[in-house]
Order: sequence, then structure tokens, then C-alpha cells
Amino acid sequence: MQEKELENAPVRFGANMGMLLELHEMYQEDPNSVSEEMRFLFENLGSGGAVADSSGTDHKKVKNLLHLIDNIRLFGHLKSEIYPVYDPDIKNVPSLDFKDYDLTEEDLKNMPATVVSEYLSDDNDNAYEALMQLHDLYTGPIAYEYMHVNDTEERQWFKEMIADQRNFEMSDDEKKHLFKMLAKVEGFEKYIHKNFVGAKRFSIEGLDSIVPMLDHLLTLMAGQGIPNLQIGMAHRGRLNVLTHILEKPYEMMISEFMHTDPMKFLPEDGSLEITQGWMRDVKYHLGGAKTRSDKGLEQRITLANNPSHLEVAGPVVLGRTRAQQEATNLAGRPEQDTNKAIAAIIHGDAAFPGQGIVYESLNLGKLKGYSVGGSLHIIANNRIGFTTEETDARSTVYASDPALGFDLPVIHVNADKPEHVLRAMEIALRYRQQFRKDIVIDVIGYRRYGHNEMDEPSATNPLLYKEVKSRETLEELYGSRLVEEDILSEDEKQEIIQSVFDEMRAAHDAIDKNDTNIDGDLKAPDSVMEGQDSDPEDNISRDRLQQINDALLDYPENFTVFKKLSKVLDRRKKPFEDDKDLVDWAHAEALAFATINQDGTPIRLTGQDSERGTFAQRHAVLHDPESGEELVPLHNIEDLSASFDIHNSPLSEAAVVGFDYGYNIEHKNVMTIWEAQYGDFSNMAQVLFDNFLSSGNAKWGETSGMTLFLPHGQEGQGAEHSSARLERYLQLAAENNMTVANLSSASNYFHLLRKQAQYMDTDKMRPLVLMTPKSLLRNAIVSEPVSAFTEGQFREVIIPSYKKTKVKKVLIASGKMAVDLLAEQKDNPDDETIVVRLEQIYPFPSEQLKDLLDDLKNLEEVRFVQEEPKNMGAYHYALPLLLEVLPEKVELNYIGRLRRASPAEGDGESYKLIQQKIIETAFK
Repeated sequence: MQEKELENAPVRFGANMGMLLELHEMYQEDPNSVSEEMRFLFENLGSGGAVADSSGTDHKKVKNLLHLIDNIRLFGHLKSEIYPVYDPDIKNVPSLDFKDYDLTEEDLKNMPATVVSEYLSDDNDNAYEALMQLHDLYTGPIAYEYMHVNDTEERQWFKEMIADQRNFEMSDDEKKHLFKMLAKVEGFEKYIHKNFVGAKRFSIEGLDSIVPMLDHLLTLMAGQGIPNLQIGMAHRGRLNVLTHILEKPYEMMISEFMHTDPMKFLPEDGSLEITQGWMRDVKYHLGGAKTRSDKGLEQRITLANNPSHLEVAGPVVLGRTRAQQEATNLAGRPEQDTNKAIAAIIHGDAAFPGQGIVYESLNLGKLKGYSVGGSLHIIANNRIGFTTEETDARSTVYASDPALGFDLPVIHVNADKPEHVLRAMEIALRYRQQFRKDIVIDVIGYRRYGHNEMDEPSATNPLLYKEVKSRETLEELYGSRLVEEDILSEDEKQEIIQSVFDEMRAAHDAIDKNDTNIDGDLKAPDSVMEGQDSDPEDNISRDRLQQINDALLDYPENFTVFKKLSKVLDRRKKPFEDDKDLVDWAHAEALAFATINQDGTPIRLTGQDSERGTFAQRHAVLHDPESGEELVPLHNIEDLSASFDIHNSPLSEAAVVGFDYGYNIEHKNVMTIWEAQYGDFSNMAQVLFDNFLSSGNAKWGETSGMTLFLPHGQEGQGAEHSSARLERYLQLAAENNMTVANLSSASNYFHLLRKQAQYMDTDKMRPLVLMTPKSLLRNAIVSEPVSAFTEGQFREVIIPSYKKTKVKKVLIASGKMAVDLLAEQKDNPDDETIVVRLEQIYPFPSEQLKDLLDDLKNLEEVRFVQEEPKNMGAYHYALPLLLEVLPEKVELNYIGRLRRASPAEGDGESYKLIQQKIIETAFK
């Protein structure tokens, strides 16, 4: 180290100088207490106060100043001007006044500006001036939390970026554009409020600046060449975003308030895509997609449909974003370009810390199977949730605090300072582009009215609303400021405001109020009710399957398969060598996936431990025990024109299901599969099944072909690992909205997967809910020879051969129950009883069952046999449907467990006794 460098070092140490001074004090007391490098430094600097002497200042004063600088950066946000109304009383905030740090103005003026910040030294002559500027930057209408972030590079980036904000300027034209946007936002709300008194719209007033913020984001994205924006939000402000970001015409929006047909006003150029289901939904849940080119780049903006469960659209939007980023028309894993799409998720201030799915979604941010290269999280901070103020809504200072645990920076900004709101978005996007991480913008404002426009908030929140009611609107505040700055005249300001009203009035007048579209029938379209077509023969040659199987078991020379696993996988060669050897469930799945990929359909499979499989059955990803290298055998198949992507998911259900649902509705040609570790784990994602998977098409015209693998079956494993709650999906099943199946045949599984893939991205596509096996994975009855895979098709019902005059009793069962019955019958053959396997439960195969029952001339009884308790499983769903096809004088009886509060016994031995009794009773 050169002497000149040592002399200048204290000036350039910046934020690390405090540590340096502490080390120097330790050195003075005991030179051996510091490292050799530090001793060398201090010996060359000299004794006493040499560290500070290079700048002519007492080093303790410098140390105090550095402590103050750290506190400004750490705690400046607590003293910032980020609240337009109702300032909170925050306790125990460290002082940011230099006098409290034993410093005087003269002390500071005697220090160079670089001691405060190298980024502020050009504008300031000394530390005092630099400190004042630093204080203003950190305590103004925009505030920052980033000092907790682990990465030094990120923290340094923020320091420089914040310092750059001192040079931020908007042109007069930009300010005029901003005001015009705010006038549209507020004018829209005022017009609806006046003309549709009491109608729910969930106004954005108090957070108006979020709309121009999104518009500004599009401009910034265009500059970065990013063509797709995915937006997720709850109901507050949604109508305004639809109108001014997706450019949904005023005529369409007003039509919805008038109950006339909005689709008559859909732009004819095809730039706006709005879908609706036959059941429809309230206007503030609806989404859409808009193609815009006004920012210099063709951009597609998608606003996701959302139910009233506030945060559940968040992971859906992340999945849609990932889908837009990936190319799946190639072998191997998809190719991802995170510059193709960005997710902007608008959260409520009560919901962000209150809803667990937010935490689950934030956790996806850095995971390779779920990362989207950074999302923009915008908190629409009303300071209240319905009637609950923030002191009762969370245990943290800010609504944004959950983000801190994920090492994410937070920008707080005053919603009534729209120029600063735009700055916040600029910083956020730059950060995302630089570090490919999530970032949070906490836009702090208020809610002009109650939770909805019919509420009177002063009754429950009098102090807050005393301030809100006396607060001028942002349109007036910002417009008046531009008048003061001579950017607008008062007349120009009023003309802009009036023009919005005039435009909306003209749109309103264009609607025929008598042209109502109120429908009391709400019939599903014929195309939906027709269901899927009769299944064609699924002919696949043995040679094709042989080539696939060989490729799956052909590993690179430099790759070693774990020895025990190698022996297991090698058994998959045998069914192609000897027909007596059988293809089991997981083997059938691998063959199906390979043929689906060869046919051009990409596959995405995620779930807890899905790479190996919960029951060590799949082994889709192999690991070299020496190098740790991974190998996906399905990537080695010849003639692939589609990707296969498989990931172990985090231990979450709701966010992961939402993500994969979003992926599928954006990438409808991709066979997207979510697998539960055990079927009952899906309980944690029930809101997604209720509000999206089962009803999305009926409400929003949003079609999905997502597949669920839910391990299911009574095996003595207790209540939580036995039932996938089959009955819940059957309760949701109607109007051909899904396929629900519980299979007992490996070849039928193979054909069902292929059938599902064939319908992807067609009008007949629908979700598949599959109760998958556990102990049956390697069961000899379920396993089948290769010939069963090379001929035939998916069978909704598997009917054994029978002698029609001899059969007196039919046992109908599904899944493991059917296999248990077949095993018993194999040991005790009886021509008078047949076991009919109900493979597809919904849509119910009534016609096939009717044909069978009518063909049995001496039939006396049909028994519906299930392993689930009587109040669960398929029985109550199937009962009325079976009664419709039951021949006269034939009895229908239930065989199975009693009605129970718990789905399964907790003791394995009790299970065996009860299960055996069901089997014996079924054959009596």
C-alpha cells in the first residue's frame, strides 16, 4: 500500500469508517488486538489521532457523524413525510439531529462532504451541506428500507440511487400528462359516484396515483424492451385500472352499471380481450387483456380475474408471468427470458401482512421452478381494512414488514405526491432489472369513502375520517401546484377536469338503457354441455414404446446412477422382454409423458418431492452419487418437440397451486400438473379449487386444463394420509367443469394422461382431478403387460367379461377399493358376482352403466362399495345417478364404512379389520 493512498484512505472509507475508527481505538490500547493488515495501516498512518488528522478533524467527531449517517439510512423512513393524513405515533425513534451526536454545525463544516457520501460530494462543499441533503433525501415524501438487505452490492446500489434522486426533474409536458391522468382517475370515480348512487365500485380515491404509476411503468418497460405486464389486484381501484390502463371504453364500464350489454362496445380492432362466463361475476372481479402500442413498443397488459379472497390472485399472476417468459417448444427444460414479462401485484395494506398466501408467494421469488426474475409488489395502503385500523390489523410498524424477512427492499411513498410515486416505480424497476429480485412499493394514502360506497366510516373510525374529509383531493392538490408553477392556467386546469366529465357523459348517452341483458336462465353454452368427444382409439406401436423405454434407461457414460436405484429402474426393461412381466404405475406414467412430449405437448409437473415421488416411485430426476450432477431421462427421448419441466415445490400448497393454475391459463398448450405429497395436503389450496379451477370458466370464461395428482386411499395411515377429500371435488363438479377419476389400472392411467394432453388448448379442455395410488403403485392387479398400452383407449368404466344369465350381483367400486375386491374375487371366484371398476366418477358414465345393468337379465342387486366413510367419498354423489339407471326390482345398497367425523382410523390394525369386513360384506 502506497503512503499517498494511506493518507487519503480516511476520506474514502465512507460508511466503513466507523468500523475503522473502532479498530484504531483497539490498536491504540493493544496493537495485537487487530489484524496484521490493520496494524500495518495504523503504523503507517502514525500514532494518536492520525486517522482523523488526515482530514483535520477529531476522530471521535467523525465516528459520531458516521453513527448519525447510519441512523439516517436505517431509520430515516420513520421520520419521513410519507403520510398524507393521520400520522401514526411511532415510539422510540432514534434522533436524527446532529446536535444529539455531540456535533456542531462548525464541526461538520470542517469535514469534507465525502465523509457523508461520495455520491453527494459534487454538490456540497462540506459535510454539513451533504448531511442536510442526505437527511432530506431519506425523510421526504419517499423513504427507503434497504439496510437490512444482506448483499453489499445491493445496499451500495441503493445509496447511489437515492443520492441521484436529488437531480430528479420532470418536464412541464410530463407534469401536464400526469395531471391529465389524475384528472381521468378522479373524474371517473366522481362520475360513477354521482350517477350511480350507492353502487359498489370500490373507489381508488386516496390512492389515485397508483394508476399513473402503472402507466409510467409501461413507459419504463417499453424503454427496456419488455412487452408483457401481468397485473394482479383485489377489487379496490380495479375499475379504474381496467378503464385507464387496459383502456376498457367508458361505454363498456358504464354499461355494466346499467345492466346493459357491455360487449356491444368492445373495440373492433381486437386490441381489448374481455371474456365472460355464462354465470358472470361482479364487475370489480373482472379482468382482461389489452394490446397497446402508444409507448413505442407493442405491449400486452393482462389484469387477472380475481375473487373476493384478496390475495389469491398473486401467485396466479406469478404463474402467468413465468408462462410468458418461457419457450416450451423445444426438448429439455423450457428456455426462460425474464425480460419478456413482469408481474405487478397490487396488495391491500390489511391483506399483505394478514394473508398467509402472501408469504408463500414471496417465498417463490428465488426458487428455480417459480422465479420470474423479480416482481413488483405495490401495497395500496389505505391505512385501514374494512373498519379495522392498522393498530388492530398487524403487529408491525408497516404493512410491508413481511417483505423484510425475505431480504427484499421496501420503498414507502406518499400517495399524494404523485411525482414521487413515479420516482418510486423508476427505482423499483431499475432494481428489478439490476438484481432480478422482488421489491415492494408501499404507496401510503387513504380511502376516501367506506369499504364500499354505502358505508359510513366516521361511525367506526372518526379520527381518521375527520382528517380524510377535510383533505382536498389529489386532482385539486396537484392541479393547483401546477397553476402555481405556471405550468397550467386555472382555466386550463378546469378545462381538463371538465373534459373528462364530458367524455363520460357522451359515453353514457351512447347507451340504450332499455337494452338490458338480465338473464334468469344463465345456461352454459352448448359447446360446454356437449362435454368431451367419444375417446378415439389411442394406437401406439410397441416399437415406439420400446424405443422410448430404451432411451429412458440409456445413461451418459460419465453419469453414474445410484446403485440401488439402478437395479430398480433396470426392471423396467423386463416387460418389453417378457409379456409375463408388467408395467407398473410409475413406469406407465414415464411412457405416457414421453409420448405426450413427442406429440408436441409440453409438460410442467411440480409438487412436494415430485422429482422422486412421495413413495419413491417416479425418479424423474436422477442424481450422480459422486458428482451430484442431475439427469432427467425424459430429456433423452428422440423426436421431442416440447419441453418437460419438473420441480420439487416448497412446502406450500395455495401459492404453488395458484402459480401452476396461472401458468396453465396463460400457456394453455402446456399440460400443467400439481401433485400433493398426500391428497389431504390439497386442503390448504381449497380456495384455488373453489374460486378458480372449478368455477373460473362459468364466472369469467377462463378455461383451464390443469391436472391434480392427489394420493388417496385407506391403508391404515391415519386421518391425514388417507383421504384426498374426493367428495369435495364431486361437490364442485357440474356443467362439465372437470374430470374426476379414481383409477385401478396402469394402462388406463397411461391413456387418461394422453387424453388430457390431447385436449389441451382446445374448446373441450377442462381440469383433471385424479385420485392417485399409494400402495397400488406396484400392485400386480394394477400393473399390466405392454399390450394393454398399445391398443384401446381410456375406459371410464372397466367391465369384466361375464355370463349375462348368471350374474345376480354387481359391485361398483373405484381405486383401491376396487383392487381389494378384485384380489378377493381372484381367491374366491364367483360367476354370480362381478366387480365393475368406476374409473371416471365425473362426468358420471351413466349410459355405460345402464347398458351393463340392462344386459344382466337375472340381476338382483347393485352394491356401491367404497372405503371412505359413508358421508364422504363418492357415494352420496353417485346415489341419485345410479338410481336413474337402475332397472326395476333391482336393489341398490351401500357397503362401506359408517358415517364418521374423521376420514380414517388412526390404528393400522383397526384399519385391517374394518377393511376386511367391508370386503367380506360386499361378497356376501
